[in-house]
Amino acid sequence: MKQSLLLLVMCLPVFSAAQSFRCPKNSEDMLSYFVMSYPNRSDHYMGPGNANPIYSSIDPDLGTAFAANGTFLWVKSANGYPWDVNTFDQKFVYHRATELKWVDPTTFKRQVNDMPISPRCVSSHGAGAAIQITPAQSAYSFYASCQPYQTANLSYVSNAISKPTNVNAGGNLGTVTTRYLTYKYACDASYSSCGYMEVFALGKGIGLYDWKYYTNQSGNWVLNQESVINNFSVGHSTPYFACPNTAQ
Repeated sequence: MKQSLLLLVMCLPVFSAAQSFRCPKNSEDMLSYFVMSYPNRSDHYMGPGNANPIYSSIDPDLGTAFAANGTFLWVKSANGYPWDVNTFDQKFVYHRATELKWVDPTTFKRQVNDMPISPRCVSSHGAGAAIQITPAQSAYSFYASCQPYQTANLSYVSNAISKPTNVNAGGNLGTVTTRYLTYKYACDASYSSCGYMEVFALGKGIGLYDWKYYTNQSGNWVLNQESVINNFSVGHSTPYFACPNTAQ
């Protein structure tokens, strides 16, 4: 999926005194869509239909509750990398980093500042408000051998969360309560005429189970790639970072 020496295995920081967080009445925590539920995430993952797997990992892991602040990962192989690194606080869920070269964990793309992709709390029955991001806020750097060597930006970006809907997800999932994260980038200053769009199908208690990548061709969205990840499977992956600055 698109977007992001001395080798060492690095665990994310442990927040032993972390307090749980609860969204206001009549809203729900989007982490329940981004991350597989507990205890399933400790020994299950989303296996591929036609693409890479997704292993959910969150820190701090408070079991059936979620912390006010922290980090979660979508790990894309049993080896512990590549990955998408995302963070959260009481206001938003953010994207931080993604792989650059699939087989080299010393290469990655990292946002200069974590980019908000979703409100943390969304109406239980409604959509989330769109998040609009300027080119300065969408800046990111390319890394090789753990060091930045080039900076670019995604131009104007618009992120939106759909209302929940029941979807036949296929594979061995059956019907899943789903919200869609629609991520449009390379947009003009009015956040229209975007060049690219990615759509993430987020299943409640499941996490990411489908990803679509579109390009704008003469004003029409054309599907270029789809990753189907809709098989609930037994297994575990320990996140692996060759570079501390990937996730920290």
